[in-house]
Amino acid sequence: MDRSRPLHVRASSEEVTDEALVAELRGVLAQADGMEELAARLALLSDPRRLRLLFCLHAHPGVRSSDLASALQAHESTTSHALALLRDAGWVRARRTGREVRYELADGVIHDLLHSLGSAHLPGIHHPGEHTEDPPPAHG
Repeated sequence: MDRSRPLHVRASSEEVTDEALVAELRGVLAQADGMEELAARLALLSDPRRLRLLFCLHAHPGVRSSDLASALQAHESTTSHALALLRDAGWVRARRTGREVRYELADGVIHDLLHSLGSAHLPGIHHPGEHTEDPPPAHG
């Protein structure tokens, strides 16, 4: 990402007054729905333990909460509580497999965000429908 230029720019290069710019920005904000909900969801990422859980689920979807607790060297009850908060926010989902409950990312937004933050997949781990960088098969 080139940080020397803005990611988004106005459609018009025409100069506008500060008052017009403020009015335009107010219009943009008036059309933006769900800011409080989004802020609450993003606030969950401010906790290092929850962020580590999300990185683990990104790297290895379908892991049990007890294994996550072991990986984080945390109590299972603390891990379960953090997973419940993330599940309630829509970041993760629980999938029952027999007597086990396994967790995975539930939202493409968090998946993309984790990639942007530097989380990588384990070798051979790909999410359904995900584009991979594997080279095409060689013809010979």
